[in-house]
Amino acid sequence: MSMQRRTFLNLGVAGALGVGATSLFGAGTALADPAPANPFAVGVRRHNWTRGSRAVTTYVYYPATGTVGGNPVTDAPVANGVFPVYNFTHGFQSSPQNSTFIIRRLAEAGFVVPAPHFNHNPSDVGNGETPKDVSQAITNTLALNNSGPLAGHIRTDIGVGVSGHSLGGMTTHGLLTRWADSRIISANPQSCTDQGTPSSSVNAKVLFVHGDRDDLTGYDSARQAYNEMTWPKAFLTFVGGSHTSFWSDQRFPRTVVDWARWTMYGDTAARDRLPADASGSGTRWEASLGGDTPSEPGTYRLVAQHSGKYADINGISTAAGAGLIQWSSTSRANQQFEFVDAGEGHFKIKARHSGLVLQVAGNSNGADITQQADTNATSQHWRLTEHGGGVVSIINRQSGLAMDVWEYSTADGARITQYTYTGNDNQRFARQAV
Repeated sequence: MSMQRRTFLNLGVAGALGVGATSLFGAGTALADPAPANPFAVGVRRHNWTRGSRAVTTYVYYPATGTVGGNPVTDAPVANGVFPVYNFTHGFQSSPQNSTFIIRRLAEAGFVVPAPHFNHNPSDVGNGETPKDVSQAITNTLALNNSGPLAGHIRTDIGVGVSGHSLGGMTTHGLLTRWADSRIISANPQSCTDQGTPSSSVNAKVLFVHGDRDDLTGYDSARQAYNEMTWPKAFLTFVGGSHTSFWSDQRFPRTVVDWARWTMYGDTAARDRLPADASGSGTRWEASLGGDTPSEPGTYRLVAQHSGKYADINGISTAAGAGLIQWSSTSRANQQFEFVDAGEGHFKIKARHSGLVLQVAGNSNGADITQQADTNATSQHWRLTEHGGGVVSIINRQSGLAMDVWEYSTADGARITQYTYTGNDNQRFARQAV
């Protein structure tokens, strides 16, 4: 059923703005590889910028010399290195200082983080003024590479990241849609609402974060925004979470920082950590992270990447309770599985020869995966994390654990069970379309 677009506090519809800044970056899409191996101390400098008559006062946080883990130090010396830009925009009646729990983590990880301080309101977001202000702050931050204390320390050739919470999250989504800034290659709208149709001028990897009991910015609206985005994209839901409850949950900054490291530095280890960053009680992680095709229903064979062997229902059994193993290719139907859409980014995996679906026996490491009659239980729901080239990890909805060839075995008949997600090759399966 289609859902009518809803906006926060009945924001008006405004025209699109194309930010003419692509000349700053040329045509390349290179990343700032390699990602820093160790965290930095954090410095901050205030800039009293304007856009016309509008104040765009911006606190620019950055990797600094000094003691790691402390509060940001005003005007601290910049650390050695050249760092990408990842903006953060605060919410209604808030400030950058109230958001240092996430800003500091980004700067520690190797990002220059312009954080404008606005007295903005929903009208400013809806009419495009705040999104234009953020684009101005980004432009001015990039210009700091030319002179002053940050000169030579800012990557100006790869694009930028944008993030924000509530009104800042809506601003972030607006920069991908109605007020498009074509410099953006990574985005993280937090507790946002849908601000419009994605712009063809923006090519960004987008991570949404939202509590599904948010009574200020509707979860359903954020879901529509997510569904409209092309992949690579991800959605971290805090189940039962409110507008701000995830601020104190360390899974939030871990996931956001690794998203930024992957999308801006090309850090594939950070990408592979994302399901573990987001996992645990009270969260739901959904992702289409790249590859030749996004996640989609269909019938596939599953090839374990460490062994080259195929997921197989033991003994070609059609009985409920028969176990999942790996076996050399036979081309029989017990090595063919239909992925059936179960909603909310999950699939049921149906053995083609029996019509039964894969189910975990419990929530513990090593629990068996067997075929059972379809009851639509969450233990029969699976989500995919894509690694590129059609290779996926398959994670159970109930347990949060990944499908795993037990003890990395390469033998015919080795059990396929579940285990804490690692992203190792025995938890990676190539989906070969049948």
